Amino acid sequence: MTLAESALKFTPTMPRPYSNNWRTAYGQGTDTPRLSSYQAPNGTPLNFVYESMELSGGQNVDTAEYPFAYWSHTRMGKKPHAITIKGYFIGNEYIGHRSDFIAALETPTDDDNPGHLDLPLWGRFPVVVLDWNIGEESKETGKSKISIEFERAGCSDDARFSTMESLSSVANIEKAVATLKENAVSAFETALEKSKDAETLAQGFAQITTSLAAIVGRVQGAIAKINGIVNKINGVTSLIAQGVRAPKELAQALVSAVFGIVAGVMEIKNAADETASYFMGSNDDSGESNSSESNSSENSAQFVKRNEKNVLMNFITAYNYELSQEAITEQQYNTKTAVENLYKTLAFGAAAQLLTQLEPTEQTYESVQGFWNLLERLEEAIDKENPAVYAAVEETRITSAEVLLSYEYDTELIKHIKKEMPLLALAVYLGCDADKIRCLNAISDSFLIKGDVVYV
Repeated sequence: MTLAESALKFTPTMPRPYSNNWRTAYGQGTDTPRLSSYQAPNGTPLNFVYESMELSGGQNVDTAEYPFAYWSHTRMGKKPHAITIKGYFIGNEYIGHRSDFIAALETPTDDDNPGHLDLPLWGRFPVVVLDWNIGEESKETGKSKISIEFERAGCSDDARFSTMESLSSVANIEKAVATLKENAVSAFETALEKSKDAETLAQGFAQITTSLAAIVGRVQGAIAKINGIVNKINGVTSLIAQGVRAPKELAQALVSAVFGIVAGVMEIKNAADETASYFMGSNDDSGESNSSESNSSENSAQFVKRNEKNVLMNFITAYNYELSQEAITEQQYNTKTAVENLYKTLAFGAAAQLLTQLEPTEQTYESVQGFWNLLERLEEAIDKENPAVYAAVEETRITSAEVLLSYEYDTELIKHIKKEMPLLALAVYLGCDADKIRCLNAISDSFLIKGDVVYV
């Protein structure tokens, strides 16, 4: 688990109890009543006889006092939950249990490697050990008392800062792209303020809508989602049909169409992920009856993931995009150039958003490097004479790089295999998952592999 994942999984809420009925929580009436236990990091749960538990919390308050009996309170946040446990070991051979328990309590714990306290009436807590005390009394032979102070495990500084940095970079991309859209529209309007050919303007936007429709034609997903994307494109077509030739109005409609495709693709992906999670989740009790739905959902999710790369490739290769209209007059040339530059600028923002939202675990360093090279090529193709456009494009590229650098990608390697090897043996030899080897190489049905093998 990465630091960012551990931070995102942290929750200060109380765990769910085993049951609201105390008898059921204790497992009364069953062959194996539920016992209290403590589990050290990477250890096994060790049982003890539960006697009492105290949970304390509160909030940190900054209190300021002023003359003449005035004061104020400012809430700074929650205090960590403190847990005090009392119990005992009992039995003829309790000494062995006591020694094992001491060893478990002495195992270092922290936020990234917590222990786990399991109480029938409370649930399972990730905890950090603070203090413990084990004592005996001669009059109570065969028994050893324990008292332990824990704090609920929190989110480590490294994990918190890593998550904040990653989330901040993603938020910065959204902000940078929003600025890019606004500045691109403004620059487009300014460029055509004094020199504009209405017919070239209409034909240029009509050709772009045709290109966008072709992109959407390759998107797989629910009909309702596809129709929603198409409606955004039809908004541009409708303005042209109505005789609208205002540069700002047409540019704003084009922004809605381009980024409507991006938003639609991400919605389709999220819907597919939720469906796959439902059918493949560990809490599914329906047994084999859902196997066909699970396989269908998994295949659908894998197919839908192609949408991102298909759309990304169409936008990221817009560096050579050119309208087919001939430009004879100065107004026609100026209009054609401005329309092409507007589309390249918007395609750059859309490609940056899609590239930073590709699933990192399914990419390799080389594949992402290839996308990045194309993104830089697209950036070079944009006319950044307008200072606002230049600043917005620069900010989008920088924030995209920050997000990509925060991910850990596998590096593709090549190994020459002189003698045929079975796939599973090769996977062990290379230390690479067999499915990834299949994905990266053309493998025959015999699964005997020879020659250059790409692996990660």
